Amino acid sequence: MGKKIALAALGYIIGTFIIGFVWHLVLFKDVYDGFGVYNREPPIIPMGLGSMVIQGIILAYLYAQYAQAVRGRPWTDAIAFNLLVGLFFTSGTILALAAKAQINGLAAWFGYNAVFSLLQFGLSGLVFAWVFHRSRA
Repeated sequence: MGKKIALAALGYIIGTFIIGFVWHLVLFKDVYDGFGVYNREPPIIPMGLGSMVIQGIILAYLYAQYAQAVRGRPWTDAIAFNLLVGLFFTSGTILALAAKAQINGLAAWFGYNAVFSLLQFGLSGLVFAWVFHRSRA
């Protein structure tokens, strides 16, 4: 089980890093600059990566426990689990930040971050399903 947790965590870290880097610092950098929130120049990428490592390890561990307890539909269960956790993360970051910071274009802020979160946690759900259930599918 430890090998699966490590592989799932690594998949989460790599996928989240790639999506996050491309989304926030390439495709929509100007949009996020316009929100006036992410304004550290340059961003401290190792600190963000450290956050992803912590998230990946904890999320993979929790999913491993969940996957042992639930024997339903492996692929949809993994995706649903990660989307639910993504909603939890999003409420603690995107929603809470919007409550505390002056963000330009609040509706767009929620829209961009909702799509990003769906991509991030949908992809990690696919990764977890593949890692934990590929022999059962």
